[in-house]
Amino acid sequence: MKRITIIFVTVLAMAFTANAQNSNVDEAKKVISGLSLTVDSYNKAFNKLKPALTNDETRNKAETWALANRIKIEQYDKYMDNRRVGKKIDVKAMGHTLLDAYDYSLIALKLDTIHVLDNKGQPVIDKKTKRPKVRTKYSKEVVNRLVDHHDSYRMAGSELYNIKDWEGAYQAWDDYCLLAARTDDPRWVKPDTVLAEVRYYQGIAAWQKGDTIDAVRLFSMARHLGDDRKEAYDYALVCLSDLGNEAEVVKLAWEAFVKFGTRDPQYIRILINDFINREDYSGANDLIDDALEASPDDDELLNLKGLVVESKEDIYEAFPYYQRCIELNDSNASGLFNVGRFFYNKAMETRQNSHLYGKKLADLVNPIYREALPYLEKSYAINPRNEEVKNALRDIYYKLGEAEKLQAIESAP
Repeated sequence: MKRITIIFVTVLAMAFTANAQNSNVDEAKKVISGLSLTVDSYNKAFNKLKPALTNDETRNKAETWALANRIKIEQYDKYMDNRRVGKKIDVKAMGHTLLDAYDYSLIALKLDTIHVLDNKGQPVIDKKTKRPKVRTKYSKEVVNRLVDHHDSYRMAGSELYNIKDWEGAYQAWDDYCLLAARTDDPRWVKPDTVLAEVRYYQGIAAWQKGDTIDAVRLFSMARHLGDDRKEAYDYALVCLSDLGNEAEVVKLAWEAFVKFGTRDPQYIRILINDFINREDYSGANDLIDDALEASPDDDELLNLKGLVVESKEDIYEAFPYYQRCIELNDSNASGLFNVGRFFYNKAMETRQNSHLYGKKLADLVNPIYREALPYLEKSYAINPRNEEVKNALRDIYYKLGEAEKLQAIESAP
């Protein structure tokens, strides 16, 4: 008898808990049925519903999650209403309200899809669609809410990105694209150009939050969807370089070079470096010659031509190309460095091959060092991060007795 009493009490407790959670669902409905709700009112409604999302009696019901989706969607709309009348809003909270709404919709739609079975327990096949028949109760309203707010996910991604919520922006843009990928409702369809742009920005968000591999994937998706902006290649190259994936860097550089040519010399520089690393100087030379045929006065190409010639022969053969480079562009830091390096190397060789000492040696080589100085100093002024330029200047200043200049470059960051 005692055992029966215990079981009876337990059943009563379970029933009470289930009723309490169902009551929470009903109370949440009542709260959002008010005429003049505020953002806080929706928070109150959701807090009433929240225990039902984890209770065994209610968490497996589509109604629970459909209501959670409705509360969050309507709360987002209230945020937007407040913004339209000039009220200050919490952008992050607003964006994440929309993200939560999407997550709750997925659970609601999954639970609301019930397969129709025949008397043998087998799925009934729809004669028109040839798919298993299903019945739903809440799916239509959940889907309609998402359709009405599809573009809101794209805008929310931008706003979350602007406040540096990389994870939130990433998720909002991902939700937008996943919604657009649905094929069972023509209202979801979006042009590839729009999806390409969203995937591109999602790739930047992935990169910002430190997921370099995923960023590469997203930039690739953007390009294949038709985003032909140069940055879709450039960001991907940075990510691949950070990952140390040289083969993919070269592969993508070829794609970019075919598309953009020598507008940005980084692409051809990557390709030429690849040829040189493989000791394929002919390949590098042919690539540059083809490019120079189309752009004979491209200073960067001439500088690269000099580097290839120097690799195959020596700096004396390469010097005319370096010289022509800075004639066309006297702000080309690399070209200036290479011209200065020519005179610096010439001074070093003269010093090593001379039998003179002391003042006589200095009188012979110092004028050559001084020829190098203006080119190296200008190159350093343009690009002070070039350690090779800095080292050459340091050595020249020391040999010429330029104490003040030596001190200045030594103390430079």
